[in-house]
Amino acid sequence: MKLRTWCIRSGQILAKPVLVFAGFLVFLTIFNPAIIQAENGRGGITIRDENVSIQKVFQSIEKQSGYRFFYNETLLQGAVKVTLNLQNVSLQVALDACFRNQPLSYAIVDKTIIVKRKQQQSSAPIPTAVSFSNPGKGKLIAVSGKVTSNNLPVAGASIMIKGSDNGASTDKDGVFTLAEVDEDATLIISSVSHETREIKVNGQGFITIDLDQKASDLDEAVVVAYNTTTKRMNTGAVTVVKGEDIQNLPNRSVDKSLQGLVPGLLVTSGTGQPGGGLSNFVLRGISTAGNVVNPPSVIRNPLIVVDGIPVTQDAYPSQSNFSQSETAVVNPMAQLNPSDIDNISVLKDASAVALYGAKASNGVILITTKKGKAGKTRISFRSQADVAKRLKGKVEMLNRDEYLDLLFETYANSGYTNQDSIRSKLYKQFPVQVNGTDTSFYPFTNWEDELFAKTASTLSNELSVSGGTDKTNFYLNLEYTKQDGIVKTTGYDRKSIRFNFENRPVNWLKLGVNTALSYNIQDFSSLIGGDYYAIAYLNTPLNPNRLSDGNYYLNFSDPFLAANPAAVLQYNKNRNTSFRGLTKLYGEVSFLKHFKFSAALGTDFMFLDAYQKYDPRLYDPTTGATPGGATAGRIQQQNTRNSNLITTNILNYTSTLGVKHSINVLAGQEAQILYTKNLSVTGTGFRNVDETQVINTATKSPSDLVLKQTLLSYFGQTNYGYDNKYFLTASIRTDGSSLFGTQNRFRTFWSTGAGWVATEEKFLKSSQSWLSYLKLRGSIGAAGNSFVIDQATRFQLLSNYTYLNTIGLASTFGTAGNPGIKPERTFNWDAGLEVHFWNNRIGVTADVYKKKTKDVIYSIDLPLATGFQNERNNLGDMENKGVELSLFADIIKCRNFQWSINANWSTNKNVLTKANVQQFSSSGVLLNKVGKNFNSFYMLRWAGVNPDNGSAQWLDSAGNIISTYSSAAKDKVYVGKPQPDGFGAITHNITYKNFQISAIFYYQYGFQVYDNSGVNLTNDGSLALLNQDKRALDRWRKPGDEALNPKRFLNNTNPAKQSTRFLFNGDYIRLQTLTLGYTIPVQIAHRLNLNSVRAYVSGYNMAVWTKYPGGDISNTNAVGQNGFSYPNQKSWSFGLNINL
Repeated sequence: MKLRTWCIRSGQILAKPVLVFAGFLVFLTIFNPAIIQAENGRGGITIRDENVSIQKVFQSIEKQSGYRFFYNETLLQGAVKVTLNLQNVSLQVALDACFRNQPLSYAIVDKTIIVKRKQQQSSAPIPTAVSFSNPGKGKLIAVSGKVTSNNLPVAGASIMIKGSDNGASTDKDGVFTLAEVDEDATLIISSVSHETREIKVNGQGFITIDLDQKASDLDEAVVVAYNTTTKRMNTGAVTVVKGEDIQNLPNRSVDKSLQGLVPGLLVTSGTGQPGGGLSNFVLRGISTAGNVVNPPSVIRNPLIVVDGIPVTQDAYPSQSNFSQSETAVVNPMAQLNPSDIDNISVLKDASAVALYGAKASNGVILITTKKGKAGKTRISFRSQADVAKRLKGKVEMLNRDEYLDLLFETYANSGYTNQDSIRSKLYKQFPVQVNGTDTSFYPFTNWEDELFAKTASTLSNELSVSGGTDKTNFYLNLEYTKQDGIVKTTGYDRKSIRFNFENRPVNWLKLGVNTALSYNIQDFSSLIGGDYYAIAYLNTPLNPNRLSDGNYYLNFSDPFLAANPAAVLQYNKNRNTSFRGLTKLYGEVSFLKHFKFSAALGTDFMFLDAYQKYDPRLYDPTTGATPGGATAGRIQQQNTRNSNLITTNILNYTSTLGVKHSINVLAGQEAQILYTKNLSVTGTGFRNVDETQVINTATKSPSDLVLKQTLLSYFGQTNYGYDNKYFLTASIRTDGSSLFGTQNRFRTFWSTGAGWVATEEKFLKSSQSWLSYLKLRGSIGAAGNSFVIDQATRFQLLSNYTYLNTIGLASTFGTAGNPGIKPERTFNWDAGLEVHFWNNRIGVTADVYKKKTKDVIYSIDLPLATGFQNERNNLGDMENKGVELSLFADIIKCRNFQWSINANWSTNKNVLTKANVQQFSSSGVLLNKVGKNFNSFYMLRWAGVNPDNGSAQWLDSAGNIISTYSSAAKDKVYVGKPQPDGFGAITHNITYKNFQISAIFYYQYGFQVYDNSGVNLTNDGSLALLNQDKRALDRWRKPGDEALNPKRFLNNTNPAKQSTRFLFNGDYIRLQTLTLGYTIPVQIAHRLNLNSVRAYVSGYNMAVWTKYPGGDISNTNAVGQNGFSYPNQKSWSFGLNINL
């Protein structure tokens, strides 16, 4: 049975049962009386055993709590017998009592209790029995108090009197009470994931105790593909970014916040549009060619998975002339609230990504959102205001006198020796009230001031409520962000809500729902298209913005035919309105002690309304319609519905075998249906400038498009551990996609990985004083990329087509179908080292990798007689190899002063090892050639200016100086690449008492940038009336001049001749983020009935150090070209976090 038909029928068959099951889950979640019972404090753990093995206690806790223990039998050989008499206590108290006086400790990861060897023994033995006796000779007093961490209550913490068996535990508010305590006693306070503290009573009746999070915990949970593991057991290359690392950054789009935080991940935005388009991610080098003609593409991005749901990040399809490249609609990360994120796992190597199969050759970004925690309900409020200013780089436009000097010189060098004739010519060209013999009377229009705001503001407010019990947890967040653009009339408005809820009505059943909804309005710049950003800089200041009557000078004829960009911003409209929802319903059943079955239904849907209006009074660069003509004025409306439905079923087995063996096996099945429906209509020709509807236009052109894609997958994984130091992982996945022909529809991907914790070996035990942790790991395997093609590759749509007055059928698309095409396949290996020194004060992680992509999909031209323009086929191979290093160091760690550093560095070498033909991109400066980097720069070398006559000079392939430009490919040589040799970041975190300072320095080096804007900013007179950058002043004027630019004359074509004249070194270091925060003392916060209050000020893009002479270096796109686009900004943020 064909996959597409099978998936459709399966979807129809399963739709009703799935919806019924989902409704049943919601009903149980909301109305189950177990929730009420848990809230009333019932349902605790009761154990009454005397002198029994610790394994028996484990079994009792498992039956009553629903949690499962994970351990190696050898760890329990030194365990002592246990005597307990507990009645209706919390899980935390039961575990503390069980592990008291044992050579063991534990960590809780999700619903698993991991048993591990205790690193440090308690300062005094604590018997297991609980009684109330007085070991001291001082006065007995009653002591109560509150235990907190980061100003939040710690529930279930253990409080014991040192040298005594008297103790208690904290309630959900972190409060405890001890009835009889020696006034000189010492209390020992301990809790999972916190450092143990000792506090002297000193006669105090109430004590507030703040616990520090453990500095390093190798058993901390790490989210990986379809599973959760620990840092110790993980065999893959995974980098984890915590939510708090990005929450307070000025970027309210998560993708931009990741820059510099993940080794190997190169993030390029290239635009400062509010809301932005999806950034270009390159993880461990380019692994796919994508669209060879137009290289920037999200198909090179890693797969993005939010709470287990792969989200859509492709641009929505368009049947009209909408500009989508800078819209947040296609960016799922722009619609995520950073405050909702608990952690982000970036999966890099085969062992980590293979379970995602045909989606994962570019890596995977797993985003896990927050859940509620047991204890008192927490209410948090956060407010942040930003002020932004445009980044200009080193571009500085000419003033009036400089502009006129260059203008007259250009005319003079072109034969206009009489200045009066020049003045007369200019006077006739521009509609200004001036004295025709004195050019100083020309009003000098500053077009930058007309189009760009001096500053732009952003306001973001959010309210979150979270909490839970042993059975239930919830998290609710409401957020509103309003961002004004630095380009006038642009902006972004986002309203979002997230609700995560999980309930365990019985010990063997877990039910939950994660849902996020966002409503987005984006007014993106009407300057897109028509080179209006270029006009903002280059437009002659002789063109006035307004005429003497105060109205806009609407359309220019010189130096180019264009509408006034200020009028474009004022009269045109370009707005996208979208509603996006991301929901996951899931259930998990535990049975037969070691088995769990989980089922999840995920949806990612988006409704989009796009609207664009072009005023009939303005020249339209899209249609070429002249103002006042029959087709003047254009209104376009587009309605798009995207849906992504995915079901996942997983059977999981976890157990210990014998004394030293542990095993985890999972088997899963997944089905996915992606559906897009697009309807658009374009209307042209209307006179009423207030018109808003297509129905009232003279000519209407409707179009529609429907796309459907189905995927079916089967996968499995085995994780094996031996003696808590040797770990093996093996994964396999088979993917079928409707995008491919029947012979290549299903492909299988696999991986295997191994890890060795060397510090668990006896021969390294003596080194523990300086070597805290040493782990070696490696992996090998394959993943794929099936998103290089779209459905048009196989299924061609036919429509009516008129040729020579004859109606016939023709293909809608210019790309021919190819049923033999295969998904790209990337083989890679990785070797990693993780080492910590001196009680985890310093840590280093190093990875070496190599990736080989086979069957790279290319487009090849076809003869016109075929009826198609091109065909896609597997005609290339590509290779990446590199090194990643990351370092953390606690340089100073005192009670009132801490200073830590995090640093990372990455390098990657990309080589195109096979290609069908040498092929230039549409820009003409990038060439794909075997043996070189993909998208390498190939062009003539610039040889400077001839000092004798001021003419331009180049070098041919042999290195000879030539004065006549050669466009022959043979004279173009390799001159650089847009991908850096190395990049990374250095982060400093300093805390002094209640003050915190952090700074992130980001850097890139070893790459080139082609300055597309320089062609016009220093144009040598090719368009003499354009304004120029001050670099144009350094020009040849007389024989003997050593000048940067050639002699200026009218219609000079030299700047348009592509060469290294405008290719520059792109190396830079940027102070990316600088933050100063202050947390008010806990005592003051409590007086205000608050848990904590933190205020901060943060700066973004604060400074940059670079030799690049052009515009802002951060406006460089993914293929190393810097030009006129929506400018990035320097911003300052002021924020306040309040926790009730």
